[in-house]
Amino acid sequence: MDNNARKLTRSQLRPLVMRLLKEQGGNCPVCALPIDMSIKGEAVCDHNHITGRVRGVLHRSCNAALGKMEHAVGRWGCKSMTYEAMVPWIERAVAYYKLPEHPYIYPTHKTADEQRVARNATERRRRAERKARQVVRKSA
Repeated sequence: MDNNARKLTRSQLRPLVMRLLKEQGGNCPVCALPIDMSIKGEAVCDHNHITGRVRGVLHRSCNAALGKMEHAVGRWGCKSMTYEAMVPWIERAVAYYKLPEHPYIYPTHKTADEQRVARNATERRRRAERKARQVVRKSA
């Protein structure tokens, strides 16, 4: 542990969360939405799992999403669980998402209209099958 960091006791955690949340303007730094302290378990103290240092206060769901993202990026993306490897990978991924898309549609992609037509066809088939079963039962 470095010299200017100190380990908190459990009783010190809630006051720290309240102070940090106030410093954050009451908002989650990940989603930028307000954290409602009247909801039990809504606010969580996020920390670096390698160093143990506190980063801030997040919504429980945002904290879980970050954990899932870190796991996925570390295991499948950059293939390293260090933040030194993950952060540049994530930055490059965000830059990639911001690039303009090409004017081609993936072969198996269905537009909303194509999905609707497929759902209608499936439902027509199911109705016909139900009707056929009813006819068979009546004739038996």
